[in-house]
Order: sequence, then structure tokens, then C-alpha cells
Amino acid sequence: MAFAFVFQLMPSPSLLASVKADFGVSDAELGLLMTIVMVPGIFLAIPAGLAVNKYGFRLLGFVSTTLVVLGSLTTAVANTFAVALLGRFIVGVGGSFIIVGTPTVIPQWFSHNDLGKAMGVYSTNMPVATIVAFPVGTVLAQRFGWRFPFYVGAVVALLAAVILVLVVREGPLQGDRESARWQLVEEAVRNTEVWKVSLVWMFFNTTAIAFLSWAPTLFEEFKNLEPLYASLLASVLMYVAVVCVPLFGLASDRSGRQRPFMVTGAVLLALALNAASYAMGLPLFVSVVVLGVAASMVPPLVMVVAASSLPPNLAGTGFSIVTLCQNVGITLSAPLAGYIVQTTGRIELTFLGISFFALAAAVVALTLKTR
Repeated sequence: MAFAFVFQLMPSPSLLASVKADFGVSDAELGLLMTIVMVPGIFLAIPAGLAVNKYGFRLLGFVSTTLVVLGSLTTAVANTFAVALLGRFIVGVGGSFIIVGTPTVIPQWFSHNDLGKAMGVYSTNMPVATIVAFPVGTVLAQRFGWRFPFYVGAVVALLAAVILVLVVREGPLQGDRESARWQLVEEAVRNTEVWKVSLVWMFFNTTAIAFLSWAPTLFEEFKNLEPLYASLLASVLMYVAVVCVPLFGLASDRSGRQRPFMVTGAVLLALALNAASYAMGLPLFVSVVVLGVAASMVPPLVMVVAASSLPPNLAGTGFSIVTLCQNVGITLSAPLAGYIVQTTGRIELTFLGISFFALAAAVVALTLKTR
């Protein structure tokens, strides 16, 4: 949650406007500043998974969260756009191990029959972080300048590092780490179900993060909303997700099904995006609520399929593939949406463009062998 908080500070309209003015950059470059956090994971996800398989997450988690502290501070003191990018990149290096490592702890404590509930709770981390980060980033940037929110982010990450060391333990179902030999890891990497569900996750994140990154700015510019209200409206998606994500995890456990939830969620996400681009007032609010419901159907089920496709001692490998694809999707999301905004100048075409990625997630989800 601390990592997600630092990641989601950047999309605040007031913060983005100040960064743009300070460094004189384009919308596409601002998009890169938002999503460069995910670039390290493209290269580090697989090594991070191997390291978690061998050493567990407790020590790696502390070091990684400390890197988030360092990266947030570097961003805060940056005097050039390149240094700000470096700070966000350092955050991403720490985040690569966090995203891979944190979900591997869950299958060590919960059996397959209870994974939906557990992953549902775990998957609230991004919604909760976004709910807090959007208004906090906006208010702090307006009152104290765009750098101050990243000092706050550093403090939050430091507290998380301390809490992790004090309370996180490996679980009884972790299996024998010594048995995670390279041959078994190689077999895990060739698991087609893990790759397919990872592609679903990639397309989902491309859609969702593009919306969360640009919706506050687009709502302010095209819907004439105040900056704080624009941020709060965009974060309604996450308010809904905090409630609905655990419920869909529980529904998956009780029904024993994952694929229908993923397909329905991805299709509904595409439809609600296009509705939001044309709506105003109450219909706009309802569209964002529907976006939240749709976005809640995918995360816990992706995690369940990834976790149940491999034994717990190889979970690091499975989640490294999930993370690799996620980071590709997120890295593309904001710059791609920024490019569409920059070239078309229309919210309708921007949301239409990113909705195609949600439809791609639905198509891939249909090919999964899981029920």
C-alpha cells in the first residue's frame, strides 16, 4: 500500500500542472513520469521472483521498501526532469520486489479454497492507496508545492518498512525453498495458464492506470470540474473497489469460478469508460461507480489463478511473470493516453482508445482453462 501510495501521488492535476510548468515538458513526458515507476519491473520481475523463491520476502521487502523511500526523496529534491525521472525509477526498483514478493506470502497461509477471500483483501491495497493519494497529492501540492507530497510519501514508505520487519512472517504452507530448483523454475516459467492470466492483468492495468492517471486532468479540462473534485471523482473507482474487490474474491471461493468474473469485468470496464467520456453530472458519477465495480472483478481472480497454478514454493516465479506483464501494461498506459490526448484533444477518443485494452483482456480471459 505504501508503494502504491507513492506511485499514485503523481496523477494529481495540481501536481502535474506544477511539474509541467517547472520542467517545461509535454503531456507524453508527464505520462512517462507517472509510469516509469513500472519500467524496472520489466527487467527485474523474473530475477525478483527467483530471489523471493530462494530467500523469502521479509528481508527483501525491507530493502525494497527502503528504496521506495530513497526514490521518493530523490523525486522531491529533483531540480531537473531527468532527476525526477531517476527518483521515480528508483521507486520502481523497490516496487519490483514488493509487487512480486507481497502476494507470495498469502499462499503460505491460505489453502486454495480460501485464496479468493485472502487475495480479495490483499487486492484492496491499490484502491486504498489511490483513495488517499489523489486528494492528499492535490491538497499538499496546492498548499506547499508539488515536491511536498513526495516527502510525505517517503515517510509513509519508511513506516511501512518498519512495520514489515516487525510483523511479517513466512507461513506454514511455504514448502521447501531448497526444492525450488532451476528445473522446476523453468517448468513454472513455461506454464501457459500463468502467462495467459498475466496478459489479462497487463491489458487490465493498461486500461485502469491510463484512466486513473489522466481522468483527473481530463475531468478538469473537459468537464469543467474543480481540481480537487476532479481527483475525488476519479478516485470513486477505487472507493467502490475497496468494497467490491473482497466480495468478488469471496464469490469466487463460493462458486469455484474465476473466468466469468474476469471476462465480465473487462467488458463492463470498456463500456463504462466510453459512457464516462460523454456523461456529465450524475450520469458521470454513475459511470465511474460502474467502472469501480468492473475493475473489482479482475484483480483478486488474477491473483487466485496465478497462485493456484503453481505450488507455494514457486509462487515467486508465478508472480514475477504477473508483475512483468503488469509493468509493461502500466508503463504503456499513461504515455499512450497522454499521446492520444495530445494528438486528438478529445476525452471521447482517449477513453475509446484505452477501452480496447480492456476488450483484449476479455478475449484472453476466455482462453483460460480455469472455470
